[in-house]
Amino acid sequence: MTKINHQFLNETFFIPNWEISHLFLGTFNPEGGDKVNYFYGRNKNQTWKLLSEIFNDDFNPKNFNFFIGKLKKHKIACMDMIKSVEVPDDKISFINGKGYSDPKLINNSIKREHNTSEILDIIAQNKDIKVYSTWGKGSNLASWRREIEKIKNIIPLVSPSMAAKVPQGEKKYIYMQKNWSENIHSK
Repeated sequence: MTKINHQFLNETFFIPNWEISHLFLGTFNPEGGDKVNYFYGRNKNQTWKLLSEIFNDDFNPKNFNFFIGKLKKHKIACMDMIKSVEVPDDKISFINGKGYSDPKLINNSIKREHNTSEILDIIAQNKDIKVYSTWGKGSNLASWRREIEKIKNIIPLVSPSMAAKVPQGEKKYIYMQKNWSENIHSK
């Protein structure tokens, strides 16, 4: 078994220390995978484009210090549910390889150390916070379900990945944009 930590585990923003109104939950960014500047940083992901339109600002994680300032201004933060994993040696490529498939991460062959208590602390510290995820129905793995059920009132958003499926006849980006805008602006 090999332990793989979250690539942001030692970054100051891993547990955000600013006022938050909008908290976006993901799963895991492995330290041995594609290096990104911040959560949702991979190319096929539309998170920052969607949020730029919704908040009428330019969120570009490539200009990192400027980007963090904008997150703080709009009271936005991201956290991942998983802090580290222990993976059988023959399955490391499923975690550190391309694609970051949640089903390969959330199964019985991988031991997960969760970030749940830290997420719950952030929620408790921020009055009227809205918490979002893009997991869809997510995994049916009982241990994963128990973990995410500890976080109440998660607002589901459609996946921001251009690889995700949308209902037939829908234009993918427009479908994402409508779903995110309606859910983020709702009371």
